[in-house]
Amino acid sequence: MQNSLFEENILPSTETIDEINQELLSKAKSIPTFANEFFIFGTGKKDARVVIVGESPGAPDADSEKPFMGPVGQLLEKILAAIGLKREDCYLTNVVKYISQGDELTPDVLAFFTPYLHREIAAVHPEVIISLGNTPTKALLNTKKAISQIRGEFYDYNGMKLMPTFNPAYLLRNASKKREVWEDMKKVRDFLKDL
Repeated sequence: MQNSLFEENILPSTETIDEINQELLSKAKSIPTFANEFFIFGTGKKDARVVIVGESPGAPDADSEKPFMGPVGQLLEKILAAIGLKREDCYLTNVVKYISQGDELTPDVLAFFTPYLHREIAAVHPEVIISLGNTPTKALLNTKKAISQIRGEFYDYNGMKLMPTFNPAYLLRNASKKREVWEDMKKVRDFLKDL
């Protein structure tokens, strides 16, 4: 909530991530579409300088109950290391909190989860948000533009910087986009250095 009409930055939330997750889980379990789903919530530093947002957990995330595991997580860790960050320095989460293949993420599903994502980010209140791919970028910026059109530039998200880029899962299928992600990540590195 803003203190005045003239203040740019929104203050951190007074909610905790645990409170937000408990509310989400409680409401989701009463909706037949989600009642039997296995939920994987965000992990990492709850006061991280960097929040990373993906679309939804993948099958490799089930065993550890953490997002961004398996080959996608390994590639993400390499990307972060290239700009001087470690996984444990960041807070990692997804828009949708259950394992999906992507095609079942209807507008109704996204409309249910997106407000919780906004609250989750407000609770962490990072300096930079990295949105990986179309789904989180569209959810956070309320845009219809494709990630290929808007990646690589910082956007304002409630007084925080948001950098859209390609998802590591996409890079595993299309390695030619790694150069673009590197260019995006250099901007994140430079921004964090200048703070």
